[in-house]
Amino acid sequence: MELNELIKELDKKLIVIKKEIIDGIMYIYCDTQKQKTKCKYCGQESEDIHSTYKRTISDLPIQNYKVKLIINVKKYFCNNAKCQHTTFAEPLEFIEENAIRTKRLDNYINKIGLKTSSKDAERQLKDTHVNISNNTILRIIKKNENRN
Repeated sequence: MELNELIKELDKKLIVIKKEIIDGIMYIYCDTQKQKTKCKYCGQESEDIHSTYKRTISDLPIQNYKVKLIINVKKYFCNNAKCQHTTFAEPLEFIEENAIRTKRLDNYINKIGLKTSSKDAERQLKDTHVNISNNTILRIIKKNENRN
């Protein structure tokens, strides 16, 4: 399976620009396709881009590499004069707001954490190239329990 296809599993609007491997970490640089996007504050659609910024997100490992997604996220103008916000960032459905990991990585960590102690889970995850503390594992488990 090609890297672009793997990334599209996360979100169909992601486009891989390039990848590079540095010190055991695979950096995958992505853009998103321009499209009409709804303001998360008022629901008004916009396709007027204000600016972009980069988000670095950890994802599931690929082969023997940690994976970091470097995503150019678009900020759009809100065209609703009644909206209190002039700009908004495009939503990325595979990431919680302000998160540093993909939802699928959090789910993987949660599954491992539920099967064993947090210390054992930390060691097991490090063996699969996911560096995370036992305290973070416990926070992820607790967050998922509160959702259910």
